[in-house]
Amino acid sequence: MSFTINAIAQDGSDIKYVDINEIDDSYIGKLVHLDFYNRSFGAFNLDKKDLNDTINIQLENKNIEFKEHRVDNGFNNWFSKQYIESIKFIDGYKIRISMCKIKEIKSDSIKVILFMEYRDNSGKLNSEKPNRIEYDFPKKILTEILVRN
Repeated sequence: MSFTINAIAQDGSDIKYVDINEIDDSYIGKLVHLDFYNRSFGAFNLDKKDLNDTINIQLENKNIEFKEHRVDNGFNNWFSKQYIESIKFIDGYKIRISMCKIKEIKSDSIKVILFMEYRDNSGKLNSEKPNRIEYDFPKKILTEILVRN
């Protein structure tokens, strides 16, 4: 007697990864996360290296260093769990960019609206600070975008 077992693995991801060179006008208006420099998502990261890049963004007339916060175990990758956050406190707050909305795509850059949160050292959100600004990123520092699937 012989039988076959079919195993189907289904992950919990709600993210679609799109190479920066495949971005076109159909992505305008979409909510996304930007992946800077190196591909941060490595489900099979055997070396256990920190794959999360840092990026400097000019906000409020300050050059602020942000670090990617990526959650990817290869199976459960949720759009809402991804963000970038300032490494240091700025005027008493960490600045978290929870997502972006693509506004314009040019041959060498992408204009987005940054959705920002300002959190104090206990994690409390300050809703009085501006929470959306436009920003241009050169494509050469981007590897891909993450779109909610």
